[in-house]
Amino acid sequence: MADGQTDPSPISQGSSDDSSSASVFARLRKRIRSVRDTRLADRLDRIDAEYVREKARRITEADLDTVVDRAEAIEARFRKDGGIRRLLDDGRLLLDLIRDVRAGRYRGLPVWTLSAVGFALLYVLNPFDLVPDALPLVGLLDDAAVVSACLSLVEQDLRDYRIWRRANRRQEETTDRGAPGPDLISS
Repeated sequence: MADGQTDPSPISQGSSDDSSSASVFARLRKRIRSVRDTRLADRLDRIDAEYVREKARRITEADLDTVVDRAEAIEARFRKDGGIRRLLDDGRLLLDLIRDVRAGRYRGLPVWTLSAVGFALLYVLNPFDLVPDALPLVGLLDDAAVVSACLSLVEQDLRDYRIWRRANRRQEETTDRGAPGPDLISS
């Protein structure tokens, strides 16, 4: 890859307990196969790690700014839509990652990972993607599949980000406890 990051292995090659996102992805694949409309099933079947890799290459700085600007709408999609509600915590983590990188607080992220996360979040926001979200039951399967594939691809980077966040929170708590309170006595 151009950014020097090793190419992540496809989801299907990982062990079944590599991560919860991989198991969610496996369950989604099973649901996809049960879809009666073969055109929809064919569209859904195209969503895999390679699909996310390909689309992530097209993400721009402006796209990442859109993710930050529309973060509340993206989070609302995770909260309200049953098909992806189980990915709410992961979606919030992805949004926080984008916010921290764009604000310059977190710098330890490969560009490719940032692009993959940006693509997945924009995909969730777009109601007219491979399978329109208005279609009952199957309309959100593609959103969940894209987020799950993205989570699998960027798993190690997310672990590193979580470690950074925990350390950053501890440092803030220590600083807050050691800092003097407001001066309540005025002259």
